[in-house]
Amino acid sequence: MLDGSAAAPVIATVAPYGEVTPRGAVFGGWILAQIDHAAGLAGRKLAGGDVVIVSIKDLTFHAPLYAGEEFVMHAEETRRGNTSFNLSITAVAEPDTQVRQIMTADVLLVAVDAEGKPRKLSGA
Repeated sequence: MLDGSAAAPVIATVAPYGEVTPRGAVFGGWILAQIDHAAGLAGRKLAGGDVVIVSIKDLTFHAPLYAGEEFVMHAEETRRGNTSFNLSITAVAEPDTQVRQIMTADVLLVAVDAEGKPRKLSGA
């Protein structure tokens, strides 16, 4: 992350050339899909099982992401309740030696059982 915090990298990929606007920036919809993947991956590990996204709050795009740039997403737990928790998702572009923040979001997730019903988080 830009501030050197310990948020774990969840996804590292290359921004696709097939998902760009006429100006060369990657579509926001592709980035939203990456948020879904990152929150799901990090959320399952933190919850010890299946999770669902309830909401994406405070989503802010800070800069465009361009095709061919390395795209890295970090996730950090910021709140834990009985069945739900929040993740701070941050994404950066690392085209060369310069790191540029692309977006930040607060994602609310709920741990669910095999039937899709909320379940208690371990340690909650």
